[in-house]
Amino acid sequence: MKKRAIDIALAKKRAEIARQKDAIIEKTALILSIPDIKEAHGKYVDATFKNALDGFEKQEKAAKDEYIKTLAKHGYKESDMEYAPSCPICDDTGNANGKLCACVRDEYISALKSICEIEKRAPFKFEDANFETIKDENQKANLKKLYEYFKAYALRIPRVNIKNILFTGNAGTGKTSLASAIARETIERGKSVKYVSAYEFNTAMLNTHTSPLSERGSRLHDYITADLLVIDDLGMEPVLKNVTEPYLLLVLEERINRGLCTIITTNLSTARILDRYGERIYSRLASKQYSRIFEINGKDLRLN
Repeated sequence: MKKRAIDIALAKKRAEIARQKDAIIEKTALILSIPDIKEAHGKYVDATFKNALDGFEKQEKAAKDEYIKTLAKHGYKESDMEYAPSCPICDDTGNANGKLCACVRDEYISALKSICEIEKRAPFKFEDANFETIKDENQKANLKKLYEYFKAYALRIPRVNIKNILFTGNAGTGKTSLASAIARETIERGKSVKYVSAYEFNTAMLNTHTSPLSERGSRLHDYITADLLVIDDLGMEPVLKNVTEPYLLLVLEERINRGLCTIITTNLSTARILDRYGERIYSRLASKQYSRIFEINGKDLRLN
């Protein structure tokens, strides 16, 4: 995902430079079409050529001075007909010291958001949280702490010790909103996010399982390599033999090995997760080494 976003950002940068250069060519043609500028420019070119052949340096300098004076008379200067890079760091290449230059960061983030469909899939941001509407003071205090913790967590993804986050609890307690906010903060930092419902994930894994072996790597690529994977509403998908459990396990295992972060939301209790998905998946989600379970309960915030 990130490579695709980088390619899009650099392509837009190249297109913008090409447009600027075309504009300069048009402006140059317009300037040189002015009769006395055209004449002075012709004499300057001839003098430069003669100097190169026979060493007429003084004549070239005089012709150049006359040319510049004529340009100034019409309100122009030589630099008006020259392309000047707008970025002093990368000279408009988009790359600085082997990394994406800051001058194309906004285009990169925009492309990444589009590729990840983040506006549609994760519309809720940390800034959207309004704790004052929560009537239960304990619930309000707990959510505030969670938001503070995960705001800082999102700023460090994927370089965090806790790689797997499981949000469990009753419906409507804010699990999906919190996951969405984390995803939005992560992508604003230029990190890639794959955000899907459990049903979508299950369907994608079924399509992968039934695809030719040669295609499976590309189908799994974004799920395995995104800096953050969010699977929302685990437990709402049907359990498919040879698909649901083995592919979820495969993705979790691959992401753990790569040091990447996964967030899962569910209304299921930990006991029901163990019963539905088996010990191997549960052990990855409950590992004290690299996972943490957050139980978010309270009143349904949608009914407040």
